Amino acid sequence: MTLARVILFFLLLTPLIPPDTAQSQDYILGPRDLLKITVYDHKDLDTRVRVSEDGKITFPLLGEIRAAGQTVQGLERKITKMLADGFIVHPHVSVFVEEFRVVVYVTGEVRKPGSFPYEEGMTVIKAVSLAGGLTERAADGKITVTRKEQGQKETTLQIAMNDRLRPDDVLLVPEKRWVYVTGEVKKPGSYLYDEQMTILKAITLAGGLTDKAAPGRTQIVRKANGREDKLRAAMEDPIQPEDVVVVPESFF
Repeated sequence: MTLARVILFFLLLTPLIPPDTAQSQDYILGPRDLLKITVYDHKDLDTRVRVSEDGKITFPLLGEIRAAGQTVQGLERKITKMLADGFIVHPHVSVFVEEFRVVVYVTGEVRKPGSFPYEEGMTVIKAVSLAGGLTERAADGKITVTRKEQGQKETTLQIAMNDRLRPDDVLLVPEKRWVYVTGEVKKPGSYLYDEQMTILKAITLAGGLTDKAAPGRTQIVRKANGREDKLRAAMEDPIQPEDVVVVPESFF
């Protein structure tokens, strides 16, 4: 199962309940949007209806109404005007989108993972904002998007905060990853991992070697498959997330 399908499976286990910020009056309605329409003091007219594939809804007293292509506010005005034309005196109509037909998904290290209504020109930063923003653990420079290209082929690529999204994109905000440097370095500690990191770069981040260091005997302590391995390493060797770089003391 692909990453996108796994994410979608878990997101769709719960009903789509978009945040208040998603209920924009400028949202353009279209086929498959599920609407809740209420008329104040006329409960018999309260309606849950899905916009049909030809863009219409059916409403009590009024019959078929074209909804697709209109904003939420525009549909409210339209129904209000039609009801006021011989049916109800001063009607107060409210239209609420219960399920959006076009969404983006945000998962990983955000405060409110979920699905959110897609808007034309929507950026990564807008989607992350709708999801409550990044957590303290987020590796914000490493956000990826999984999307379907032509022929329904899925691709995953890294994406920047100002990049624009497409309908049904799945954003993943990963957790920060660390490496650890200990032994004869000037500033032992944990350092943020990047994919080009080598032993030398990790030691440089840790302030460089002390006068007592034996760099030729540097080791990596790496956990894999439930066990811990100690590996001899050269300065140009790449390292992996959660590696521990150990620089021993010289015998002389």
